[in-house]
Amino acid sequence: MSPQEEEWQLLKKVQQADFVVVELTLYIDTHPNDMEAIQQWREAIKEAAKVRRQYESRFGPLSLLSVPSAQAIEVGWHWNSTPWPWQR
Repeated sequence: MSPQEEEWQLLKKVQQADFVVVELTLYIDTHPNDMEAIQQWREAIKEAAKVRRQYESRFGPLSLLSVPSAQAIEVGWHWNSTPWPWQR
């Protein structure tokens, strides 16, 4: 698998994990007493954070919420520098 394919696969995992968090959040908004869903939501947040860290450690930050990352601290980060993750 090429580096670009690896990046896209990992970015897809980030998007999938974020989708699960959003969907569980919406469900919990309407079912606030569903303790099983709340536990799934907590686990989904941990998984989404883990996948995001994996992506960002290899390819750089995905949002301002990720700054300061190790990359930003060590080498500097310029948001107006291309290519952006979706341009690679």
